Formats: sequence, structure tokens, C-alpha cells
Amino acid sequence: MRDNSYDRTIERNYVQKWRFLIREYEEVKAGRSSAFATVGAFYRHHGTCSQTFRKYYNRYLQEGGA
Repeated sequence: MRDNSYDRTIERNYVQKWRFLIREYEEVKAGRSSAFATVGAFYRHHGTCSQTFRKYYNRYLQEGGA
């Protein structure tokens, strides 16, 4: 039987999703998004609340991701 205890696929997929969301969020904030007029619409579409998203976004910025 295969040992999946060190498989990081889920982690990679999660990080990839958040990187996509952060890029899209920054486009909305800059007013360059054709899909969303407001960040509220962005949050609703992706099913997240602003507090949760900003928590991870601020961590991303603190780690030098910007």
C-alpha cells in the first residue's frame, strides 16, 4: 500500500488557489478587473468573508509576497 503521509498535493493546490485569488483581488483593488466592480462582489463570488481573506492576504504581504 502506498504511503501518502508525505504527499503535499493538497497543500500545493491550496497555495495555488490563494495565489490566484490574491492576484485577482489586487486587480479589483486597482480597478482593473473586468469581472468584479467591487471587492464585495469578489468576496461573494468566491464564497469567503472579508476578514478571512484579509487575514491570509496580510500574511502573504508580511512574508514579502507583494
